[in-house]
Amino acid sequence: MRAITILLAAAIPFLWATSASAKSCSTFAIITGFDASGSSVTIEKQKSSEREFFPRPDGAPNTQKIPRKCKSKILKAESFPVKATGGRLSITQIRSNFEGKMLNDTEDSSWLPAQLQKLVDGKTLVAAVLRPPPGAKEPYGVTTIYLPITEEEKAEITRLENQASDE
Repeated sequence: MRAITILLAAAIPFLWATSASAKSCSTFAIITGFDASGSSVTIEKQKSSEREFFPRPDGAPNTQKIPRKCKSKILKAESFPVKATGGRLSITQIRSNFEGKMLNDTEDSSWLPAQLQKLVDGKTLVAAVLRPPPGAKEPYGVTTIYLPITEEEKAEITRLENQASDE
């Protein structure tokens, strides 16, 4: 029992440090540039409403605050790494929250660069999730980009809500 207590006491600071460094940040942003050779995007932080990306029932909070640690350290940077190739958990994903799935074509390494360029050209407002890399000295990278919901998706949400209330 004493050995277990000693092991737990030694592991707690390590576990706390690991979980503290594993936290992600998110922000609303317009991707203003994509550097294919450097595998990075340049973003411009924006204010927006969660409802543009994450449909919620009436009465739910309408805005998202950026955590203080993100504002002060992470979001001071303007350029963040992206990964076009790799496994599903290591690539930069583009997602539609309404559909609940990753939109990437993982078989095509040119898919992500093409989509990022479309976002740059269209000056599309997105929700970007930034996560710390495995190495402590490396910068945070863009792991997920959520697209805003479309008018068709909003109409489908309304239809589903009306259908549920009729039943």
